[in-house]
Amino acid sequence: MDFNKIIEKASNFIKEARKSADFERIAAKILPYFMRFSYYTTKWTVIGGEIPDSYHKSGKPFIVCLWHDRLMLAPCVWKWKKPLHVLASSHRDGRLIAKVVEDFSMPVVYGSTGKKGMAAAKNLIKLARSGEYIAIIPDGPRGPRHKLAPGVVAISRLSNADILVYSFAVKRYRRLDSWDKFIISWPFNRGVMVWGKPITPQELKSMSEEEAVAMVESRINEASKEAHRLLGC
Repeated sequence: MDFNKIIEKASNFIKEARKSADFERIAAKILPYFMRFSYYTTKWTVIGGEIPDSYHKSGKPFIVCLWHDRLMLAPCVWKWKKPLHVLASSHRDGRLIAKVVEDFSMPVVYGSTGKKGMAAAKNLIKLARSGEYIAIIPDGPRGPRHKLAPGVVAISRLSNADILVYSFAVKRYRRLDSWDKFIISWPFNRGVMVWGKPITPQELKSMSEEEAVAMVESRINEASKEAHRLLGC
């Protein structure tokens, strides 16, 4: 089966279909099935899986950060009973992401980590302070690609919640021609997922904002590089 041809035809169809008012509703129903199918037919090697396990056992809150291009399989990874609260924008793509993650029983907080995201930031800080888990896509909703919005650092500092970085790599995939070069992972695949070394608020408080942003960016990138290295691609 030539998945590349399928995706190319699907991409062309989607470009036209997105003009329809029904696109968001239909896509939100179909995508979770494909995501689960791809995830559960992939043979995974997990690095650092004990890290989120330890936080779950201790009940300590955290903020998960991953890049926008690695979003496809991320909701499938969540295996714990306690919900993961996901930050999503009110932009069209953000609304679609919100509907998809809700299919995985993940509550959504609408907003951003940019300058206009104060209300969302306050909600996330409140959630983390009360012991909840949070997921932030720090280069979303429209980029720049792999550039961290500074709000993530502020939320960690103010909520006293550690940042956990996550990434994955798969052997067979297609990158979309989008701002984030979004990764579509094929079913019946082989992959590596990496949970990187946690970043504590104490580390961040000892740095300037620029230094803290650069460190979080580098940790996410290191997780991606390690996943690719272990996979040999």
